[in-house]
Amino acid sequence: MNDFFTTSVRTADVAETQAWLQAHYGHVDVQAERASFAEIAVGDEAFSMRRLTWNCRAEVIYEADRFYFATSTPGYAWTVGSQTGEYSVEPGLVQPGEDLVGRPDDTMVQLIAFDTAWLTESARAIYGDESLTVRFAGAGPVSRRMRDYWLATVRWSLTQVPVMAEPLARAHVRRALVAATLETFPLLGDPRERRASALEQASIYTSATAWIDDHASLAVTVDDAARAVGTSTQGLRRAFAANGQLTDTPEGYLTAARVSAAHADLIEADPTCVTIDDVAARWGFVDSAAFSAAYRAAYGVAPESTLER
Repeated sequence: MNDFFTTSVRTADVAETQAWLQAHYGHVDVQAERASFAEIAVGDEAFSMRRLTWNCRAEVIYEADRFYFATSTPGYAWTVGSQTGEYSVEPGLVQPGEDLVGRPDDTMVQLIAFDTAWLTESARAIYGDESLTVRFAGAGPVSRRMRDYWLATVRWSLTQVPVMAEPLARAHVRRALVAATLETFPLLGDPRERRASALEQASIYTSATAWIDDHASLAVTVDDAARAVGTSTQGLRRAFAANGQLTDTPEGYLTAARVSAAHADLIEADPTCVTIDDVAARWGFVDSAAFSAAYRAAYGVAPESTLER
């Protein structure tokens, strides 16, 4: 995804705070004679992370258009339907179509938002269920242990903000957040079946990466890898989408494995006896230009620079 954004805003008085909040967060009533507000946001069309600092007391009424998950310092009471809570006591969620009534009072909120279609696609990949509809049975975590896991994942994710413009780093953060969120909050359906499916996906991924590493020098394809680990090509793609760290496709992993092996060869090679084409062909690249592009993307230099160092 190339729609990365990072924004920040800071207001200085009641009128400015009221106007900005009304424009971005639905109905907001600032209930203070002095008020300021600050927000830092980073993300893309799939997800965003936001830190909102309320230096005021207000009431917010907001109809969610995506999934929102929040935690805060003391001072953010909320109501969603018949449920109530305080985000500093327990993180909570608001689902698409639900109305949040929030009452921030000199507090700082950390907010994770997921696009509905993207979260659904991710959940289906993780659990291997193409019919899965993402909906949660409650607003809070399933257990204290999972709450702490989710909060730790959010804290780690916020440390990655300086590198989030890099697509690979952003994808890694997205994947960590979505996995933690889907396990922490109570998805409708049988969690035992989902867990078994997720473990199966992880097993397919581990077996496939090992097989690809062992066969990267041969003229193998993604279809070959799928057959070798006993799944369909589509099943293999789902396993990589759910578990891939460096890349979320088997094609990407196969290329990365070949480039990595070629890199090791280039380091050891004698440039008077070996050419770039020799190394590229040894690792399955019939097009030296494609090899050079993949190598530069992985290592930041042309393969010639490594060979002739």
